[in-house]
Amino acid sequence: MRIIDMHAHVDVCEPLHWHDTATKLVKLMDEAGIEKAVVSAYLNLPGPDMTCAERLWNSIEPYKERFMMFLRMDPWFGQEAVDFLEESCRTYPVRGVKLHPAHYTLHPYGELTVNLCRKAGELGLPVLFHCGDEMMCLPLQIGELAAQCPDTVIILAHMGGYAHNRDAIEAAKKYKNIYIDTSEVPLVKEIRWFVDELGAERIFFGTDAPCCDPLVELKKVLLAGLSEEELEMVLYKNAVRVMGLEGEK
Repeated sequence: MRIIDMHAHVDVCEPLHWHDTATKLVKLMDEAGIEKAVVSAYLNLPGPDMTCAERLWNSIEPYKERFMMFLRMDPWFGQEAVDFLEESCRTYPVRGVKLHPAHYTLHPYGELTVNLCRKAGELGLPVLFHCGDEMMCLPLQIGELAAQCPDTVIILAHMGGYAHNRDAIEAAKKYKNIYIDTSEVPLVKEIRWFVDELGAERIFFGTDAPCCDPLVELKKVLLAGLSEEELEMVLYKNAVRVMGLEGEK
């Protein structure tokens, strides 16, 4: 069965001792049988290091058929961030946006984030949110953003976090543009629960590799008691549909 990972990372930054190379990630992907992965860096753009997008692309380009590049962004920069996203899409094969509100301390439903996410939607780019128990990363907060960006695919990472998974289900039931990824889910039974509540077509497989072992993250999904059809949707068919991968190798 095909496997597509909708949440992983690649970044190399010597001053910060980051050595998560594309080669390292490909090895982990191969061990787990993952054919393709969404990847973002660890630094936000725009920001102090404006070479981050170039560095990410240079790292993944030798394996470009294995990766989908998401820009990790900072909405605090307002129109500059919107313009940077458009410019980056002309320069690199950007396939989505990654946002981590706890890192730039901005409410996800505020005007700056809404404007950036609307632009992403106009460009056909999904937005992957770090979603968990931290302030400004709560599922219901991101749900308020989804309500203002109905044409943008919003992905809640980590199934809403350890303590807010029920809120993630509530948000996804209310706003049909919300999807969920399985990365770092603490309990296998939660995957079955989310599929029962939302339908398998709203769930993406994700690993958060290399922080998490893709083999472990995959095993959680395989042990969740999903049917063959549900497994296919979670592991690759939903990603193929939403990311427009039909016909891609």
